[in-house]
Amino acid sequence: MSAEWLSTFFAGATFVVIAATAIAALIQLRHMRAGNQITTLLNLTERRATPEFRAVINYVFQGELDRRLEDPEYRKGLMRLPIDLNAHPEVQLLNTWEQNGAMLKLGWFSEAAFMETAGVMCIAAWRKLHPVVAIIRRERGPQIYDNFEFLASRAMKWEAKHTRGTFPKDTPHLPAVDPHPEDTAPRVT
Repeated sequence: MSAEWLSTFFAGATFVVIAATAIAALIQLRHMRAGNQITTLLNLTERRATPEFRAVINYVFQGELDRRLEDPEYRKGLMRLPIDLNAHPEVQLLNTWEQNGAMLKLGWFSEAAFMETAGVMCIAAWRKLHPVVAIIRRERGPQIYDNFEFLASRAMKWEAKHTRGTFPKDTPHLPAVDPHPEDTAPRVT
């Protein structure tokens, strides 16, 4: 074998090794990204499960916020900077959805993963909190909480596209027999 032939062979072998290394690196980056997305979504889920956060959710969804919004002084408090989070716990929920919207918009996790785990709750939160957003926007402009608005809009679009859910078509549903069909509960929308 000539030196030229050996040089060509080793150059080709080097190219193959570099290409394989690059492919392995891309695969590893993809796995790391997936791991980071899972970690982010788990952290968001854990935050929603804390007693403090559950208290805020109860405040917003069980009618206390609606009652408080009838008070003009309460509404004025939403226009002051900084907003008193003790007097206005709903702003904590707004801030959480705002952060979630920013993270989705920046690609920190996939839209599908988020919508599967929190899309319906996001829509419900927007429906309860949009009056608060409107009040705050009087003073701070239309950009405030626009990431939350973006997230809710994407969630509504997602739900409209997946009216029958996202259950895999090639997997049979299992029977879920209601042991108490006489009980009726309002349907969550």
